[in-house]
Amino acid sequence: MENIYRLMLEEILPAVAAGDAGMQALVRQFGEGLALTGDRLTFTLPALFAFTVARHNQTVPAAQRLADSADNYALFRELLFRQPPNATLAPFGLQVCIELADLDPDLVVYKLLRRADAP
Repeated sequence: MENIYRLMLEEILPAVAAGDAGMQALVRQFGEGLALTGDRLTFTLPALFAFTVARHNQTVPAAQRLADSADNYALFRELLFRQPPNATLAPFGLQVCIELADLDPDLVVYKLLRRADAP
C-alpha cells in the first residue's frame, strides 16, 4: 500500500496542483467524490483511493495490479492516518485541509491547497 500512498502524494496531487492537463483531465472524468474546479481539487478518501488505484493499475503489468477493495482501502486509510500526508506534500508547496467535516471519515471532503493559500 506504500506505493499507492507515494503515487498519490508524490505524483498525482502535485501534478493536479501544477496544472498537468493530462492528470486534470483524468480527474475531471473520474466521477463522484473527486472534483476539480479550476485548479482546486476536492475529494473524499474513498474516491481518491479509487482514482489512485485506477491510475496505478494503468501503469503496471497485470500481476502488479491492485484491487479497489474494502480491505485495501482500509489499509490505505490506516497508512494515511499513521503517516499524515502534509509532511510529504510540504516540499511541493501543498497541503490538504478539510473542506466539509462529517462524523463518518469516508464522507469528509478534503481540499488540496497551495501552502500560501492555506487558512
